[in-house]
Amino acid sequence: MSNVSINEIQRFSFDGTNVRGERVFLNSAYQDIIKRKEYPLPLEKLLGEFVAAIALLRDIIKIDGVLSIQAKGHGFLSTLMTECDEHQNLRGIAQWDDSQEVPEVISLKEVLAGGYLAITIKPKNGQRYQGIVEIVGDTLSECLEEYFAQSEQLPSRVWLAANGAQCGGLFLQRLPSEQAKEGDEDAWERFTHLASTVNEEELLGLETEVLLHRLYHEEEVRLYDTKSMQFGCSCSRQRTMDAVMSLGQEEVREILIEQGSIKADCQFCAEKYEFTAADLEDSLGDQAKTH
Repeated sequence: MSNVSINEIQRFSFDGTNVRGERVFLNSAYQDIIKRKEYPLPLEKLLGEFVAAIALLRDIIKIDGVLSIQAKGHGFLSTLMTECDEHQNLRGIAQWDDSQEVPEVISLKEVLAGGYLAITIKPKNGQRYQGIVEIVGDTLSECLEEYFAQSEQLPSRVWLAANGAQCGGLFLQRLPSEQAKEGDEDAWERFTHLASTVNEEELLGLETEVLLHRLYHEEEVRLYDTKSMQFGCSCSRQRTMDAVMSLGQEEVREILIEQGSIKADCQFCAEKYEFTAADLEDSLGDQAKTH
């Protein structure tokens, strides 16, 4: 692909079968996420895979709210999280022990030792839902395939790639057999076998139509409209204030006495916030006024 800013996801299906797919490609939106922090290249790549994955899942799991993928563990990588809201705004962050050497090739089950992968659905109106799977695979693709096998019980395959400049992904899913127009019993095995031949250069370098033609030139592939995506942070002064108050009134008062104000930076977008006792007066109550 060219150096033009392209941040889009596109759905496709195979006529006469019960197989659907998604392809996502992101460059400037991905770069807007990783430039907020000085990540080693292997972490830039891993975070890029998570960004591509949340974009794919967001278009599959349709909610009016926020969808997130979070990986937590006890290795040198403590947390990795990506989110996407109903406006296709993406954000993400990774936290790691910078005293340790970052491996060139990252295995999730090693860097997130004893960890788990949580996919959280937070609708604006409705109940929050979270699905959790143990990190037993080396790659995010393996973990996501295990998640779909456990939660939706629909056969799903995921291919992800990132190189620090762009990230991308390909997703295939087999829907219930009654949704197939014709009895193509070998379709799923055939489509996944062909998709397994895709390499990183193709996933990050070819336009969706060209990529799908290269993989499935003998199949009838139906392409749907593309959707644009972009970096966007959901932080706000009120949400940050709520996070500050979650420390507890006693600790907040102590910080105000010692420092005169509380400063907090958004880890996703680096927006800086500062709160004085007057700002927190309603939350702290009348006792804050005496300090």
